[in-house]
Amino acid sequence: MMTASKNLTFTIVASIVLQGCGDECSSYSNYSCKQIEQAEYNVWVYLPSRKDSEKNQFIGTTTGLKSCGAAAYSYASNASSSGNWSYVCCMKTKDSDCAEKHR
Repeated sequence: MMTASKNLTFTIVASIVLQGCGDECSSYSNYSCKQIEQAEYNVWVYLPSRKDSEKNQFIGTTTGLKSCGAAAYSYASNASSSGNWSYVCCMKTKDSDCAEKHR
């Protein structure tokens, strides 16, 4: 029979071991790093120098987080002479056009 202190020690050790089983993306996402990198994304670019109705620009869909960032950079570098812009990659799922936002 385990004593209370041995049971607590076992629980702590098991928790530490199991934390190492996931990947680092699970600390902030419902998806694994591999899923995040390979997902399809809606690409949105924010250009603060534009009039209100044109500040948020949907520029298309990409596959992969890296290609989303590259598409945003390419678009913004041609569209913004001030260099002041930002972007968001909206992960597409079967249930949502923006299940999670990534950069």
